[in-house]
Amino acid sequence: MTNSSTPLVSVAIPLYNNERFIAETIESVLCQSMPDFELLIYDDASTDNSLEIARSYTDSRIRIITSERNLGPEGNWNRSVSEVRGKWVKLVCGDDILYPECLEKQVEVAESPGSAGISLVSCQRTIIDSEGKTLIRKVNFIDGGRKEPSELVRKMVRMGTNIMGEPVCGLYPAVLIGKTRGYSARIPYTIDLEYWVQLLRLGDLWMIDEPLCAFRISNVSWSSRIGEMRHEQFLAFMEEVAGIDQFKINDLDLFIGRFNSAVQSMTSLMGFKLFAGSPDENREIVEQQGG
Repeated sequence: MTNSSTPLVSVAIPLYNNERFIAETIESVLCQSMPDFELLIYDDASTDNSLEIARSYTDSRIRIITSERNLGPEGNWNRSVSEVRGKWVKLVCGDDILYPECLEKQVEVAESPGSAGISLVSCQRTIIDSEGKTLIRKVNFIDGGRKEPSELVRKMVRMGTNIMGEPVCGLYPAVLIGKTRGYSARIPYTIDLEYWVQLLRLGDLWMIDEPLCAFRISNVSWSSRIGEMRHEQFLAFMEEVAGIDQFKINDLDLFIGRFNSAVQSMTSLMGFKLFAGSPDENREIVEQQGG
């Protein structure tokens, strides 16, 4: 069981109105084969039964923190990693799933003798729908192993999509949090990817070529609600990344990326509408949604 003062991993769940899925998410964390972790649940003034469901668990590794007002994704995500005690950090949204060996296998890589200089350990993921049905067994844009940031980010720009994975895929050193600007929802669609890029300015990526988690598509997920803005926001993100000299992105990279982003956006939107229902047309949800 975990040492209460110094767990090896801090798993943080920014929670907002996930009553349908939060029990499954919490249980997927508690069932990890590696028990040395703390589970921090930050409720962002949910208006459904999410908080009550979270409070029904009595595991000593769980800490629940509430907010009197809704902070939105940026505020709640940053709050969720502000008081971690673990050496490694993993942020899991309130509708996603960790497979039983996720923490064990990611920590094994992070703690290996050759891990010096690695700032992010990611893994492949499965895509599931609101009922937990597998839509895509393995999303695989990158093969396994250590990846140099410049090559990786250029590939991401050219492909016009997130090739590194959603928050549930990543594990990173807690010591690096203070060396970043934190999560930013200024470009809402890329709040996670922009943070990965910050980490890649500090070290390499290690990709585990195995699905160790599941990313859920549902009509209550934040990503589905902002799906229709995907293309314009990813273009804005690409332009910002191109301004970072370290990644050596050129005009051809951006030209190819703009085309592929449009294709990816159309494909993603069709998928959201087919499997999760149409995204909410009211874009104010981007600022109001907390989880």
